[in-house]
Amino acid sequence: MITEATGNVTEVLATAASTVASTLAGGEPLTVGHPTREADPAGFGSHAVIARFSGARTGDLLLVVADDVATALRDSSLGSLELDAALAPTIDAVAAAIGPVALGPLQVVETRLGINRILAGPDAALVPLLGGTGPRAAVALSLTLPTAAPVLPAAAEDVQSQRLDLLRGVEMAATVELGRSRMTVNELLSLRSGAVIELDRAAGTPADLFVNGRLIAHGEVVVVDENYGLRITQVITDAQGR
Repeated sequence: MITEATGNVTEVLATAASTVASTLAGGEPLTVGHPTREADPAGFGSHAVIARFSGARTGDLLLVVADDVATALRDSSLGSLELDAALAPTIDAVAAAIGPVALGPLQVVETRLGINRILAGPDAALVPLLGGTGPRAAVALSLTLPTAAPVLPAAAEDVQSQRLDLLRGVEMAATVELGRSRMTVNELLSLRSGAVIELDRAAGTPADLFVNGRLIAHGEVVVVDENYGLRITQVITDAQGR
């Protein structure tokens, strides 16, 4: 049974756990267990990755896998993969399911530290994923509650504006994403020149603008002087998680 967790996090966590159960390549079907805030880290594997996400929701996501599952994921036909690279497709699928959200970098963490970090939040829980012999993986999620922007006095606003002026010349990486696609290792190995990859968006659907990995705006792709460009149609506001 779940202890001291809101319905909000349990709803999002249920979606995340179902996505992991259907996408994680572990060699056996996985069943979604009951959400809890009293998980014993010793009952799960020692391999885990954690990522910060922001957008429609903001929080932290942790994915734990059993040792043999981690080994199978890393020993692919593409060569030896680090755990964060091996689990990135599953984490991306979770982000798409609970989103729209933008993921921060994946970090490999020790399971106990990761679970304790997630469950320390007031709006957090963990769901085990069960195989035939017991827990094979676990998904933990913590949501950050939105906070109102502080009202600054005029003097403080002036100082903040001056500080912002110092940063106006700083360059940041901007990326336009047309869509995503999930592929098996066999499909990747079969790619040849001229192959067409179907994306998860219909033609004409707005593209996403990310700055340093954070969703900033939606727009439509245009051609400017023989170069591609993005015409902004919607800027993500603070109310939408910016």
